[in-house]
Amino acid sequence: MTAPNDPAADITLRLVSLDETFELRKAVLRPWLTPETARATYAGKGAHFHVGALKGDHLISTAGFAAEAHPDHAETFGPRPWRLRGMASDPAVQGKGLGGRVLEFGLAELARRQAARGEDGAVVWCNGRTAAQSFYERHGFRPIGELFETPGTGPHFVFWRRVATA
Repeated sequence: MTAPNDPAADITLRLVSLDETFELRKAVLRPWLTPETARATYAGKGAHFHVGALKGDHLISTAGFAAEAHPDHAETFGPRPWRLRGMASDPAVQGKGLGGRVLEFGLAELARRQAARGEDGAVVWCNGRTAAQSFYERHGFRPIGELFETPGTGPHFVFWRRVATA
């Protein structure tokens, strides 16, 4: 049973469109983001999908997944890795487990898609802010490589993990 003010109450996890994620990503991650630059991020990337947590019709947490190689870690990640990007949660629900639920829902969707193609799994990687390192590690990701700075968003590591289809 959930408490009346429980942020997990009445939450729907589902696939969402890139356009549905825009306002939340802009508010939480990149205030300078425009719809055109958001769409350009995924243009020409091939396979991609987005997941979200909705309370009613309001998107409160989201993550995107795109088939994308990493320029420095191809040997470790293999021939067909997926990139996690644009992960954001409304500040009112941060720290309450919804981001983790969205991430796990997305990873399960990726595993389902890989299994449907006869693949036994995939590597998922992301450029994650150092402030979120404990979040990524709780969900099985580990850092690789050196700390780097992304203009406007601060220090990051590349985090990665394997996702099995079984």
